[in-house]
Amino acid sequence: MVAKTRKQGNSLMITIPSNLGVSENEEFTPSVEKDGTIVFKPAHVNIFANLDSKLMAKDREDLGITDNLNAVGKENVWD
Repeated sequence: MVAKTRKQGNSLMITIPSNLGVSENEEFTPSVEKDGTIVFKPAHVNIFANLDSKLMAKDREDLGITDNLNAVGKENVWD
């Protein structure tokens, strides 16, 4: 299987064959290795982004975990 680049606007595009199982609108972080190999790694997704803070507060309460929700170190690693 060979993939070929094509120009679209100011970018070069590479088509991903459908048999690789990549879904539409997936995000990847590209990099180029020292040997010229181009690598596309799945972009990091914040799994906590859509959590309901009220449910989290209830879970903390149910578990007896007290937290004043103030950062005390480098907890905010997603920004």
